[in-house]
Amino acid sequence: LFGTDFSAHSERALEYALSLAAEYSAELTLLNVLEEIPPSSDLSTVTAEVVRQLEAPIPAEVRNGCTIKPRLRVGRPYQEIMRYARETRTDLVILGVRGRNALDLALFGSTTYRVIQTGPCPVLAVHI
Repeated sequence: LFGTDFSAHSERALEYALSLAAEYSAELTLLNVLEEIPPSSDLSTVTAEVVRQLEAPIPAEVRNGCTIKPRLRVGRPYQEIMRYARETRTDLVILGVRGRNALDLALFGSTTYRVIQTGPCPVLAVHI
């Protein structure tokens, strides 16, 4: 399970996720979590756009070697990542982590930190 917010720090983590999935011919779920759907937006339109963004950077050779499943959830990112991992009995969660210092993490936390602390399976945190 690869969780992404489409930020630059997620791109490097995606490289790791894709290489692991290709190496083990594994199923790779690409998960984006939106905190909320804008009131003026249609869920199906938002979902289609997110799926397009999730699939766009995936090279054809990777698609041929493993199964890619794009998914969208709405809610708090760390909670939805953990919920999805539990529901699907995920073996590994891969997330990018920014180069924040310990004080930042202690005061504000991060999605990656929360998933590492309370997630239902191992987490690979790719430092950017």
